[in-house]
Amino acid sequence: MERITRLIEGRYYVNDAAIDHHSQGYLGEAINRLAVFENIVEELMTSQKQISEDLEKLRGQGKEKSVRFKELMVKKLTNINTLILFKSYGIE
Repeated sequence: MERITRLIEGRYYVNDAAIDHHSQGYLGEAINRLAVFENIVEELMTSQKQISEDLEKLRGQGKEKSVRFKELMVKKLTNINTLILFKSYGIE
């Protein structure tokens, strides 16, 4: 990934080519990348809720040892680890 931000004296900056001012706010590559991270975090959080519901249903059916249950548990743990990584960088 080619970075569009640079760290100067403890703060991050983007060059003018990465953002443009528009009447409704800002747009450009920097804004698009930010939106992607926000979309990823939002999707992971939504997915976590659905996975928890699905796991609860499988538990209710006594299917804790099924392949589907194990797959969902792995996905849940992977999502949690990804969310923790993002949180450690201030993305919540």
